[in-house]
Amino acid sequence: MSAINTKIKTIILTAISAAILSACGGGGGSGGASTLSTGSTSTSGNGSPAKNSSPSNATPSATNNNNGNTVAAATPSHNRADNLADLIDEAPLEAVNGATPLHTSFISSATAQQGNPNAQLRLTRTADGKEYTGDFYLTDSKENNQNGLISSLDFKNNDEVKLDGVVIANQNAAQVNWTTPYSLIMKVFSGGNTKSDGGPQNGKISGDSKNFINGRASIDEKITELYTQIETAKETLKQAKEKGDADAIAKAQAKLDELNDLYGRLRDARPAIAAEAKSLADKLAYFRKGNLVAGDGKHLVFDKRFDGVYIIQFTDGTQIVMHDPAAAGWAYQTFAYYFDPKNDVAFGYQSLGDETKFTDLPEKGTATYNGLTTAYVVKGDQSRQLTADVKAIVDFGLKGVRFETANSQFHSLDANGRRVSEADAKYDMKGTAKWENGNLFLGSVEAAAAGLKGNLSGKFYGAKAAEIGGTYGLKNQDGSEHLIGGYGAKRQ
Repeated sequence: MSAINTKIKTIILTAISAAILSACGGGGGSGGASTLSTGSTSTSGNGSPAKNSSPSNATPSATNNNNGNTVAAATPSHNRADNLADLIDEAPLEAVNGATPLHTSFISSATAQQGNPNAQLRLTRTADGKEYTGDFYLTDSKENNQNGLISSLDFKNNDEVKLDGVVIANQNAAQVNWTTPYSLIMKVFSGGNTKSDGGPQNGKISGDSKNFINGRASIDEKITELYTQIETAKETLKQAKEKGDADAIAKAQAKLDELNDLYGRLRDARPAIAAEAKSLADKLAYFRKGNLVAGDGKHLVFDKRFDGVYIIQFTDGTQIVMHDPAAAGWAYQTFAYYFDPKNDVAFGYQSLGDETKFTDLPEKGTATYNGLTTAYVVKGDQSRQLTADVKAIVDFGLKGVRFETANSQFHSLDANGRRVSEADAKYDMKGTAKWENGNLFLGSVEAAAAGLKGNLSGKFYGAKAAEIGGTYGLKNQDGSEHLIGGYGAKRQ
């Protein structure tokens, strides 16, 4: 699809299919078009933790060759492969001490993304497939080897971000269902949202703030181009009429009618997708300023790490909400929530980033990762936005992960659009995961006080396993309540 530029960053959403790319004017951006092969660790086979041989955590030295990671001298004696829930950071790797990313920075990766950890809460249909039952079912990459929505995240530094929108409807399916040619990107944060200059689209002076419109659409440049062509066609028609050339008049009029028709359709589509994106943005509560009357932070942002998302809206109703990695202080990964009505996905999450090569993972030592998560708790036709802090302790020798969340808070908006937050420790989670011969850890997680259990997936991202990211999906015993989310964390 055509490139869609923002003043903060450019995000291009393209289809994989050559036919679709051709119809939409090419994929744009740098790098070649992706294919449906993941290019990343499979969620089955050697990557499965079920085959973990649980090697012993030998005593490291301060100078051992640990894939470039220096391990502090220690005598580990506490951590055990059969008790990952009790892991401690007993042989910490040397701190990464990476630079804090600029607020305009974004992540990039040459690796395929659709095989990354993902979870989906799908609408259940009747047996004939014609109607929705009102129920949901949870599916994830741990149990179903399913692909996520986003295929590629490859761009040059300081250039553009490219997202290939791919929908894989069934397990191991290889069809592309992304058929919409129009999309819009908008960054949203507590201070507002990005806009673009709509003046040139109807012949008005550039730079006049009165003509600024929400987001940046893939059709903006085309609309401006059509306006210029229409003005030229009008002049051609005028000259033909002055000469009295009937054939020239007919041709000029036909060309003008054709341009006006396309121009009108694009001009109608543009505000429609912008309105849908803005509507979604207006429903997101966790990065809004607090309610002074309720004493919620005195109009402050809840947590700056949560203050920013990229919303991508398509004309077919598909929506993506990517957490701003720069806001969270991440240099290598982030996660995205998505809504995919074509495939009955009501709530989907996918981890994204530049994964660490398996051979570059530390062989020994331990590390603590701190970060955040956003999620939805869904019960019946009601959904609530949840955030929490994430802490993970990793033992690279045991190939095990201890995962926990804390400070769980629900967020909603009052009548004035101010955030109201409510702590609920029942939704704090604990879990463990393991990996074997691939960069993919899989396990289980529960919010015991809320009666929810489910699956946890994750990967290591960046140089020296600097960050982790993943997804989770939980449900109660009768499947009437679900908790689904994405997370990211940085090594300390």
